[in-house]
Amino acid sequence: MAHDGKKETSYKGSSAKAILHHYDYLGDFYRLILGEDLVYSYGMWEDGDTLESAQVRKLDHLAVAAGAVGAERVLDVGCGYGTLVRRLVEVHQVDHAVGITMSPVQAGWAREQGWPGVDVRVENWFDHRPDGPYDAIIAIEAIEHFAGSTMWRAKRVARYREFFRRSHSWLRPGGRLALQANAWNDRGWLASLVLPPEMLPARRQDGTPAAGRSRRLGPKELAHGVRNLREGLHASRKVFPECFLPTRAELTDASRGLFRLVESRSAPGDGIRTVAAWLERSEANRARGAELIGEKAVSDIIREQRAALGFLREGRFTSVRMVFERL
Repeated sequence: MAHDGKKETSYKGSSAKAILHHYDYLGDFYRLILGEDLVYSYGMWEDGDTLESAQVRKLDHLAVAAGAVGAERVLDVGCGYGTLVRRLVEVHQVDHAVGITMSPVQAGWAREQGWPGVDVRVENWFDHRPDGPYDAIIAIEAIEHFAGSTMWRAKRVARYREFFRRSHSWLRPGGRLALQANAWNDRGWLASLVLPPEMLPARRQDGTPAAGRSRRLGPKELAHGVRNLREGLHASRKVFPECFLPTRAELTDASRGLFRLVESRSAPGDGIRTVAAWLERSEANRARGAELIGEKAVSDIIREQRAALGFLREGRFTSVRMVFERL
């Protein structure tokens, strides 16, 4: 992989096989629970919201944060079913919105809608060659696929940096990159999984750290940590193959010298409310889902959602929104 001028390798993030498993095969079930707009990422919730209204608020927030309103050209990396690119054109006066996804099912569905001004491609971001510079780039819960399942921080940062490097080359000077991501606690993936919640450093909404408390680890805490590792391994094998969550610091480090961090906010409540809504709908659609993808696959999804909800409530990972400006 290219890294500040070094020779590229063939690594491109999650494989086509992994993407097809999650977004095409399991996607037959997810379409039952995502709502009319088929948005598969955490919403941005306020009191009185439904899942659908929280998703629209999230899309609009990121469009504004990225400086995409009224732009000529905007890229959506990991565009899913194309809801954002459609909204950019129809609501936010974007002339041309390009969406890239590795899922043929998602891209095919979006293309069938025939939205004017929208171009959805089956393409890995690593292979993207823009027709011209972009005014803004938005990537919503896509970067979790960029580092594969490597446990080594230096390798992950190098892979994230390659995305920032390419985004820098695609953007006009001063253009913005808006990210939403699932992110481990600041202690890193292992500590996030195994330590008791009170020992994890929390983040306030504005991103400033609040230190966790120290304590001794007893048999009960160790057993709980082992269970968390088991649940994380199950999710990575059965539901999200070849995925790995970054930390906020890893993304910040990967962007240095290329972008200025404009905004960074943690929103664990958005993850909690979204996963809770998905879980409720998953359980309600269990029988129909079993007809589509099999009872075992549906059980794997529900198990992953229950684990994710517990992890979010315990502060083991969170939802972050980060806005970067091209230097």
